[in-house]
Amino acid sequence: MAQHRFHFTTTSPDRVTIEIGGALGDLIAEELTAKTVEALANQTTTKFVLLDIRGLTDFTVMARVGLGTCQKLLRRRQIRTAWLVSTPRQHGLATLVTYSAADDGAGVFQTLAQAEAWFAAKKST
Repeated sequence: MAQHRFHFTTTSPDRVTIEIGGALGDLIAEELTAKTVEALANQTTTKFVLLDIRGLTDFTVMARVGLGTCQKLLRRRQIRTAWLVSTPRQHGLATLVTYSAADDGAGVFQTLAQAEAWFAAKKST
């Protein structure tokens, strides 16, 4: 598989953005889950996570499982998750992961404006 990348950014006191790009393999998904646990351990105020996978080019079946583990972690912490996608394959991946995690606090969006509006609506409820 080709090179991968992921980057965590705290964009506000209650929000973290995770950008995932390149090819996501089995071990990389495990590393992503570990880094997510580490990043959220020190941020008890996090209520929203934006998972930007628009740069994701490929993924393995086990990487998909790893993303599901990440999503379940976010669900248990009651963190709202917006998946930002740009291709049908990414949309399918995000939909499958959120469905498999049984997380009704997660949504899949094609534009940042849609995700921002969804977060804003959730803040007011």
